[in-house]
Amino acid sequence: MNDECAEKIKDSLLNQRGSDYCNVCFVEGLGNAPSIMIKCGHIFHLHCISKRVEIRWHRPRITFNFCLCPLCKVWMEFPVDSPLQLKMQDNLAMFEDIKKKSLERLKHEGKDKDERLRNNKDPYFEKPMEYAIAIYSYYQCFKCKKPYFGGLKSCEMMLQEDNQGKQDFDPKELVCANCCDVLPLENCPKHGKEYIEFKCKFCCNVAQWFCWGNTHFCEPCHKRQCNGDYVSKYTKDKLPKCTGKNQCPLKMDHKPNGEEFALGCSLCRNLKDNQKGY
Repeated sequence: MNDECAEKIKDSLLNQRGSDYCNVCFVEGLGNAPSIMIKCGHIFHLHCISKRVEIRWHRPRITFNFCLCPLCKVWMEFPVDSPLQLKMQDNLAMFEDIKKKSLERLKHEGKDKDERLRNNKDPYFEKPMEYAIAIYSYYQCFKCKKPYFGGLKSCEMMLQEDNQGKQDFDPKELVCANCCDVLPLENCPKHGKEYIEFKCKFCCNVAQWFCWGNTHFCEPCHKRQCNGDYVSKYTKDKLPKCTGKNQCPLKMDHKPNGEEFALGCSLCRNLKDNQKGY
């Protein structure tokens, strides 16, 4: 990285010099600390790029910007003997898992027929995979470390407003269906726990929304939350009381409103509903 040496092989170094600032820390030149070249040819301080890969995302939702070269935005690859490459392989496996789950959910919810996928002027025209990744959030379970569905990305703005701009979150609150204590004791024998359905945390209705990785809303309660009536801030005594199994819309005993509760597999329920009258 010495400037004189670097000039002789400037093409292979992409004109980078030891005196150039590291494009991660922007504090010291590349020659001031051990550095590493990634596959795309860009060079960074080893400790800077290691910290970037180690910290990963800063908010509850899993993002993969940290996997991209800070300069050319391609997926980073390190020398095969580098511990960083092993971490990148784990990140790639998680990314592929999220892509698969996103596409399956898109089809399950019927969003694979959304207008945006049929409009040739839309950036997601005939790109269901990219569209699924763009609209869904996936969080990392604190217990098993696997990614799980966390609702629509559009709900994150509501969470930030609800938290009055605070960016901190408690990773212990992010728990997937497989590790969630409020689930039924047994998996669905056909679909496992991937499509377990929950009641709204705030009333006696089936939840359609799962926001922030830990809270289930029905459509009316979600709308109230979006409109500034923050039901998530209500104490239990301010929430509607269940009138009992016979009159409850869910026709079952369940935990008091204000607590999470699982209803069972939504795919199996859909199959049963579709078979009625036949």
